[in-house]
Amino acid sequence: MQIHLIAPDRYVRASHEIVRHPRLRGTAKALLLWALSLPPGSRETILTIGARMPEGRQAVSNARAQLREEGFLHVRREQDPTKGTWSTRILVSSVPLTTAAEVAEAWAAAGVTATEPSDRKPTLGVRARRAFGSSPKKQNNGEQNNHPPAPEPDPDSPLAAACRALANALSPCARLALGLHEIVNLAPLVVDWLSRDRSEARLAHALTDGLPADPIHAPAAFVRRRLERKMPPAPPFPQQREPVGPPPPLPLRACPTCEAPIRTDLGPGECKACAAARPRLDEAALERNRRGIAQVRGLLQG
Repeated sequence: MQIHLIAPDRYVRASHEIVRHPRLRGTAKALLLWALSLPPGSRETILTIGARMPEGRQAVSNARAQLREEGFLHVRREQDPTKGTWSTRILVSSVPLTTAAEVAEAWAAAGVTATEPSDRKPTLGVRARRAFGSSPKKQNNGEQNNHPPAPEPDPDSPLAAACRALANALSPCARLALGLHEIVNLAPLVVDWLSRDRSEARLAHALTDGLPADPIHAPAAFVRRRLERKMPPAPPFPQQREPVGPPPPLPLRACPTCEAPIRTDLGPGECKACAAARPRLDEAALERNRRGIAQVRGLLQG
């Protein structure tokens, strides 16, 4: 194999151990060489570098994890002993550092020493809280900025079911990988979607089918646009039945005695009140009277 090489004016020196590393993937090598090409004290971070790489967020995240496993990338979390704030420091090495002594020596060479615990107590009082997402003095500190934790919805709520459905729909597509905070923010749209169409398979197809060939730099915004643009139509409202009124009243007639209204279906005659007030004849007394009258007539005729 013949090689045509022109030495550039600005370049980064990389060992053959990096270029020919049998386990490092191409994205991991590109991320490592990019970081090594930066001048000392650069404000670039692994996250800002990965955001500009065309491989996508998931591939860069896997590359970052692989560099940590192989000893080329080291992360240290430090807490200020007086303020109590946390910060993240990143160390990128051109050679793999696999032992604690090698890592400590590299940190010391970079001018970073391990912070020892202090006996001094923090200043009394409550510090003024700063709004999440803002930076002190309008400075962007990259990975050192504190981000609010993503709220965790109730596991049995429709919001939690929507989060699970969205995560399952996007899991096969690395280009649309989202964080928990982004999934929670998109969950209300998914709740609306599932109320119109309960099929998670159609949801996944609508979000992942026909992706553009260009890199997707903002997966959360891309998913939000697809959810809004491809939202199923709302189901039609059920046709309301006209309320059924009471049956029409039956015609009435007047009681022949008191002229009170009586339903015609009760037949002829007086109303109940008049019928109850009418005196009843004593049949036994009538029978005794008939017998007495008959005896008197017999005596008179005899």
